[in-house]
Amino acid sequence: MKTPAKNRPRPLHVTLLAAVLVAFASVASTAAAQIDDRARELLAGLQPTTVETIETLDQTTVMTLDAQGGTEVRSRTVIDYAGRRARIDTEVAPGMSATIVVADGQMQMVVNGMTVPLPPEMGEQFGDVFAGDPNDPLAGVESASFDGAVAYADVVSGDQVTVRGDARVAGLDQGEATRFVFDDAGGLLAVVTESSEGTMAMVFDEPLTGSPAVGRSAVLYRLQGSDAERFATIRYEDVRINEPLADDLF
Repeated sequence: MKTPAKNRPRPLHVTLLAAVLVAFASVASTAAAQIDDRARELLAGLQPTTVETIETLDQTTVMTLDAQGGTEVRSRTVIDYAGRRARIDTEVAPGMSATIVVADGQMQMVVNGMTVPLPPEMGEQFGDVFAGDPNDPLAGVESASFDGAVAYADVVSGDQVTVRGDARVAGLDQGEATRFVFDDAGGLLAVVTESSEGTMAMVFDEPLTGSPAVGRSAVLYRLQGSDAERFATIRYEDVRINEPLADDLF
């Protein structure tokens, strides 16, 4: 039985989820970053706290698409930073699953057991999976500036840092600038960026500290002026750090 069109996740949503799970804070590397002192202080708080060094991640999440009547997309992502391997298994619709594997410098996509060409937008998202460093939030930052107090609709307010460069943060489309909103204690409250869906704000359930590579539950809003539309919720059901990974995953 075919899933009704109105209930099928659009390709953007699958790409969005994949990027959320694979890379939370990856930015292009440059020789000399322009980072002011307050921005550096806040960004430096995004470092691993539960383990000394993150080498592998195994995360399972459910994204509920409020914008599509509560459609759920379940996914498991495994990243081997040391071995430069990654895999994401996603149930994109009832009875329909997709797997993307990154290994040996190659990317492959399998849908319901059949190898298919990787959509260009997904290839772009996965092309720099290992470009960032999950253990150093400042690695590769081109520039970062402290903007002072900000508020976005009625969903989040705090001190903002704008990071510039080829940023891919919190699963949203790449843009020239990505905005981080922090609370008074230096916890990350939200990430705001531009996407093909408009201005998107990912607001975390709890202020984030520690490595941003580790998944955190959040609500995703689409901002329109002073209004905020609840777009999706993201719930992490299982997060495992530095546990052995079976070679047959890749």
